[in-house]
Amino acid sequence: MLKGLISKISYIILGLAFSLSSYSAPITVTDIAGRTVSVNAPVSKVMLADSRVLVALNILHPQTPLKGIIAWDDALIKKAPDLSAAYGVNFPELKDIPVFPNPYTTDFSVEKALIAQPDLLIFDIGLQSKLTESGTLSLLEKSGLPVIFIDFRQYPLKNTVPSMQLLGRVFGEEKQAEEFNRFYQQKLELIRSRVATLTKEQRPTVFIERAVGVTGEDYCCKTFGNGNFGEFVETAGGNNLGSQWFSTGMGGEINEEQLIHSNPYYYLMTAADWDSTRKGSVSVPLGYTGEKQKSQDRLAALLERPKLRPLEAFQHKRVLALYQQYYDTPFNIIAVEAIAKFIHPELFADLDPQADSDYLHKTFTALDGSGVFWVQAQ
Repeated sequence: MLKGLISKISYIILGLAFSLSSYSAPITVTDIAGRTVSVNAPVSKVMLADSRVLVALNILHPQTPLKGIIAWDDALIKKAPDLSAAYGVNFPELKDIPVFPNPYTTDFSVEKALIAQPDLLIFDIGLQSKLTESGTLSLLEKSGLPVIFIDFRQYPLKNTVPSMQLLGRVFGEEKQAEEFNRFYQQKLELIRSRVATLTKEQRPTVFIERAVGVTGEDYCCKTFGNGNFGEFVETAGGNNLGSQWFSTGMGGEINEEQLIHSNPYYYLMTAADWDSTRKGSVSVPLGYTGEKQKSQDRLAALLERPKLRPLEAFQHKRVLALYQQYYDTPFNIIAVEAIAKFIHPELFADLDPQADSDYLHKTFTALDGSGVFWVQAQ
């Protein structure tokens, strides 16, 4: 009788193991860094080295944005509190997800990863060299913890589609990723095809002030090279001045005198609501908690900075403040649309970035898309 019971239990365990293995099976993927990685898919436990990847995962799981996330970094808390607040309304369990320091600012803890035992760790490609040189990547691989690199930050217009395809594969949501990518590519191709008709002289100079006012009104002037927002400007039909000064995509810093001398025709500011996280911030509080009048007032105040007031773009109100977090999300296509319409209003008269933003949020996320994501000087 005991022998029969043991056999029955063994049969049940075997059946359970077979059921689980049939649901999750090893697949081989190539990540954005060109690495070949074996992953048991679909993954059900994931660690995010950048919690803002939440938006990308929400695209894959429109009704369950937190699905599978067992730990993430502190980017939502420190860099995108408005995004955290927007999700926290309907998903208060967001606050219960374990948080670790951002790997750009400190060393990633292999020990904590081993304790958490995720099916997958997702890193931004900008961290590849740091993780490699420190030996962290090798330790993770030897420990049997799969790592993939994605990119919505370095060269997003090049890597958003393949990053979403990659995430779709490992999460078993290829169809959802494909649907998003179809919309993304249609809009990007529309913009590129029209910009292709412009002559060199029809591409106005644009300066991007990165994270305007984040530490006070005297904070200036970081900008982007040919990547990230610099890539957005060039694709939208502008001539990004930062690309002339910095060969690296993420750019660097110039002084006010250099900016005044360059005298850009259009001025773009990246901004967000950092009032609760950055002491002394006078940035334009754009984002999911943004208010139109407050944002407009903050922008007007930034145009009165004494050192920058001589800029013709300031004097003629050719200034656009745009949501900073577009620089690290698949929704970056909305930023490209807004910039294109700003610097070429006639060429893109029929383009409606706000309608497209609403569509993306309501179709692919658990958010309604409310907030203020850009304002133009008046």
